Amino acid sequence: MKAVSSESILQLVAQIKEDEIEFPVVALVRSPNYQLDSARMNFTMRQQGIQSVMDTETNEIFQERSLPVTLSYSLTILATNTIDMDELERELLFKYTSMYFLSINLPYEADRKIRFGIEVDFDQDIDRSSTTGEYLAEGKLHQTVIPLKCQGAVLVHYTPFKLKRTEVGYEIVTPGE
Repeated sequence: MKAVSSESILQLVAQIKEDEIEFPVVALVRSPNYQLDSARMNFTMRQQGIQSVMDTETNEIFQERSLPVTLSYSLTILATNTIDMDELERELLFKYTSMYFLSINLPYEADRKIRFGIEVDFDQDIDRSSTTGEYLAEGKLHQTVIPLKCQGAVLVHYTPFKLKRTEVGYEIVTPGE
């Protein structure tokens, strides 16, 4: 899987398939911009973080700080006929209308998974058109762009703190002795 701009989809597919493009083509493109999600912002997670991981070899505790973000994607379908286009569009719309959950393993200090959801962005239009690119000599490609958004995505940062050993000594004294 490779993320490219929608204009570069055909060049990339042609390069991968040695100029033998088979339609339909489905491509996923992430928007280069994202927003901080203030509705899900948590003061403690943003400022100090929570203790999430302890490395027993180095005696370090990692504080996990996180910022909730809203990521958006475009799912682009290119087809040579409307039958293929309609079938793929229907399958993908019903797949992502109800939230589709994914899990990823964090590649940082934490050894844990984060779960997030992907769904159709109902605030944006589904763009259906014929592109200006030509298929063979005269045919035009049919294109549908389905806007998707992530729910529950976060940026994470880990700060290590060295665990210190503290010993407390006390003596019990009975009054009057």
